[in-house]
Amino acid sequence: MTHDLEHAPSQVADDRLLLSRVALRDRQAFDTLYRRYYSRAFQFVIRVVRSESAAEEVVSDTMFAVWQNAASFEGASSVSTWLLGIAYRQALKSLDRNRKHAVVDSDDEMIAETVDADPSGNPEAAAITDSESELLQRGLDSLSGQHRVVVDLTATGYSSVEISEILDCSENTVRTRMFHARQQLKRFLNRAAGGTLRARAASHAARSRPSLDNNSADATAFISPV
Repeated sequence: MTHDLEHAPSQVADDRLLLSRVALRDRQAFDTLYRRYYSRAFQFVIRVVRSESAAEEVVSDTMFAVWQNAASFEGASSVSTWLLGIAYRQALKSLDRNRKHAVVDSDDEMIAETVDADPSGNPEAAAITDSESELLQRGLDSLSGQHRVVVDLTATGYSSVEISEILDCSENTVRTRMFHARQQLKRFLNRAAGGTLRARAASHAARSRPSLDNNSADATAFISPV
């Protein structure tokens, strides 16, 4: 189900009806809401906590919070935005419990350091063997948690207003994080593209080089000093 469909009047009304029933402790309504949003929340949360087990725990905590606090929903936003806001706060709590995964704001120098760090140890080879989608995924994985979340939510179709509600920050902060994320991705993809072109040129040169034996008078013509 796309975000556009989620925001169709019938979907919004249905979500709100379900949540109002959950507030009355209707377990069947909760089960329906749980099935509708579990996968979406999981895909969102795992981009923050970077661990399947942690994501499962966070989503479980999120849905429990929905069950406990359904009556507090005031209808100022969509149920989807409200629920993902809870999920994000639960994810931050999880990160706080595991300091090594803590999300921090990245300045330009930290962004550059992240881009320069290649997890495979061989960026040129990776750029050749990875598909475009895999390469883009590597670029997304290089983003800080806060920048990655903004990109994910934007790609899903959430507006800057909705994202600011989910992340509990200003719209300007959302726009700034999106700007930094785009700049980092651009640098990452440019570096990967450059490596691909250099590797392809070297491969082409090797394939086009004629076969020479040691007695060939032209052998030295194909040897350039390094």
